[in-house]
Amino acid sequence: MARPPRIQFLDALYHVIVRGNQQQAIFSGDADRMAYLELLNRYKKKCGFILYAYVLMNNHVHLLVETPEAPISKIMQMLNFTYAQYFNRKYGKVGHLFQGRYKSFLCDRDQYLLSLVRYIHLNPVRAKIANEPHVYRWSSHGEYMGKNGGMVDVDRVLRLFSENKALARRLYSRFVNGALREGRDESYYKGIEQQILGDEKFIEKVAKAVERTEEPIRKPSIETLLKEVERLTGVKREEIITRSRSAQAVFARGLLIGAWRESGGRIAHLQSILKRDISTLSKSSRAVDSSEGRESMKKIMKRLYSLIQA
Repeated sequence: MARPPRIQFLDALYHVIVRGNQQQAIFSGDADRMAYLELLNRYKKKCGFILYAYVLMNNHVHLLVETPEAPISKIMQMLNFTYAQYFNRKYGKVGHLFQGRYKSFLCDRDQYLLSLVRYIHLNPVRAKIANEPHVYRWSSHGEYMGKNGGMVDVDRVLRLFSENKALARRLYSRFVNGALREGRDESYYKGIEQQILGDEKFIEKVAKAVERTEEPIRKPSIETLLKEVERLTGVKREEIITRSRSAQAVFARGLLIGAWRESGGRIAHLQSILKRDISTLSKSSRAVDSSEGRESMKKIMKRLYSLIQA
């Protein structure tokens, strides 16, 4: 079944959820969480988006962002790609870190902004890893309470409570903690295909403004990857795409498949070029499951990273 196109346009509010592949952890320690926040801040400056809230859990992340300049697809592709490369290089891993596409919900700002900020900040409490939101270090709740700060656009939310910042913080805290005392279960999403959070009037508004075409950031083509693999391994293009069984050709072929998947490509797209079925291609990618293969993969992905950053 074809996956539905993303709904995206500028000045939209998105609740984004990014999960680890097969529910695996995407952070192995506080240094990884700091690295993710540094990247988030870097791309916030580069893409000009507004960040209302975040929380970093063990195997997933919640973000609440508004996109006045760059489409959400560009922001998330850069952020996910760069962090995955950091993580895989650091721990010597090859393969997908994240579970498929990130999920993004286009939200009615007027109706849901405050509720979603609260929902995100209460995530650690619902997961029973903190008794209260202020105890959990890896969310933006602390910034709303005047701790640390600088990355999250808290003033835009606090002004909805009061123009007096001290009073606004007290009212915000009461708003968040009130949901805890009431034991409120805030479930906003009713199905896996849901993409919009809002009433019928908001949906009509979206229908008029939305462009159902995703504009991905420029990423290396298969031909670019072939040239990189050829340059790195010394194996000619013809040997890579034919049925040569030499150890060098098999290794180069596995490197091509692995690098294509790492850069976000679907393995099915290689079928016509390599003239092999998906099962055979998947097996071929295991040729780089060695220290030499992982090192070569790191070199190729470092090159791809530089291409994406250009």
